[in-house]
Amino acid sequence: MISRNQAAIFERLETTKKYGLVSEYFVSWTGRSGRLNPRVTVWGNGATSEDVVRHYIANLLKDFVPPKQISVAAE
Repeated sequence: MISRNQAAIFERLETTKKYGLVSEYFVSWTGRSGRLNPRVTVWGNGATSEDVVRHYIANLLKDFVPPKQISVAAE
């Protein structure tokens, strides 16, 4: 069963992908059931710097994912 926080993460990343800031994303989870911690990796669109993508995604997910758990993968 997906929690509200998990659903919100996916919804926000899908919207960002739809509008072209990221080309792909991957969300993984660690921890015990009921206390899962997300880690997000995104791939930028190639036209936007990694720093801008990282800042945007960190701001977008600030209520759900700590910034240190967000990474931007090289193309």
